[in-house]
Formats: sequence, C-alpha cells, structure tokens
Amino acid sequence: MNTVKIEVYKKGQEVIVYQLIKRVYDEFVSFDYSDEGNQFFYDWIQPSKIASRQENQVNILLAFVNIELVGMIEIRDNKNISLLFVDKIFQGQGIAKKLFKKALKNCIKRDPKLDKFYVHAFPYSTEIYKKLGFKETDIMQEQFGIKYLPMEIDII
Repeated sequence: MNTVKIEVYKKGQEVIVYQLIKRVYDEFVSFDYSDEGNQFFYDWIQPSKIASRQENQVNILLAFVNIELVGMIEIRDNKNISLLFVDKIFQGQGIAKKLFKKALKNCIKRDPKLDKFYVHAFPYSTEIYKKLGFKETDIMQEQFGIKYLPMEIDII
C-alpha cells in the first residue's frame, strides 16, 4: 500500500484539484446525469470557483502519494461534504476514509458541539458513505439535474 499524505489545500492547487475531480466524475458519475446536471457540476468545480470558495475558509484537504494528487475532500458550512473524490487506481485503499476522518477532526476542532455530518451522495458513492457510517435520511432526489441521496452520520 502507498503512503498517503493528507495536506491542507493551498492557493494555486485549484487546477490539479479540478483535474482530479473531473477525471473521476467523468468516469464514474457523469453518465447518470443529464446535460443540465453535468453542466451544473462542471461549473461548480471550475478552478476559479474552487479558489473563490477557499478565500473565506480553507476547507479542502488533499491526499497525495508522493507528489501525485490522488484524493480530495471539500467541506461546506463545517458540516457537509461538498466534494469527495479519489482517483480510480487509488480507490479501495482507505483514502476517502482518511480524508473524511481528518476533515471531521478539523470541523470538531472549529465546533466542539458538532453532532451530525451530512452529504448529498451521488448514486455511485452511496455505498462508500455507508462504509463511513452514513445513513440514508430520505429517498433519491434530483436538483439542477443532479441526483443525490441525502445521508447523515451522528458524531459521537
């Protein structure tokens, strides 16, 4: 197994973050969505939008193997997973779990009373979130052409 190093996003890394997300999304997620949904998502992950979201509070963690970016997580509102992606050849190695645990630790440090964490999971990713301990809170939904399953986890 490769040694994974988790680092905080730094300004200037938005292009490699975008490239990772788009590559994984295109292979595993995009076929499930309409053109409207894909366009909405592609707009959300534009490098300029990633950088802009990080100006107020850096909430992206990156996973590297050597110098290669292999995973990322973005947290919104200190309690929602906005993005969680791991490169295809590194999936199944616990990288998503490491990213989530580190992000959760950071969120609890900012808000010690944090009691729940949320995600709108892509259909492809629901099993991954279940392995992380998330439970379904509703049925599959769709907004802006994006299908998602609302899920949450209790923070103990």
